[in-house]
Amino acid sequence: IMLMKQTKNGSIASRQQYNREVGFRHYMSEHHPEIKIIELDLPMEKDSKVHNDLLEQFFKDHPHTHHCITFTSKAYIVGEFILHNNRRNIQIMGYDMIEKNAECVRQGSISFLIAQHGYMQGYNCVDALFRAIILKHEVNPVNYMPIELLTKENIQFYQKTQT
Repeated sequence: IMLMKQTKNGSIASRQQYNREVGFRHYMSEHHPEIKIIELDLPMEKDSKVHNDLLEQFFKDHPHTHHCITFTSKAYIVGEFILHNNRRNIQIMGYDMIEKNAECVRQGSISFLIAQHGYMQGYNCVDALFRAIILKHEVNPVNYMPIELLTKENIQFYQKTQT
């Protein structure tokens, strides 16, 4: 499995990306310890030409890689590379329903996206602050949010503002 990471100045670009990776690695080591995870760092400060060169070299060095996971909203970087180079034997899993990711799902280069309803998350945070600070109500410190797995078959039904 290729683990595509976005880096900034040589470090993981976000805490969220780091936490997702830790959870993924823990799960894989417990349930699928035989699977090899190979990292590919794509520097945020570099352009698509550099990213494409890095991806080309990665697949040359690891020709038996057929799965890619990324814990950022930039799955389309690999998805667009796959489309332009006609490498149809790679499944990509990414995060976030942004238009470039959605287009790759529609074209079949990204297998699925995990959508997290960012709008609803933000709304609920502001609402909880309002209820706690202004209304002086007790708020629940744990608020579970839905996630959806978006595929070619269901992506047209995703609604960003569901509440």
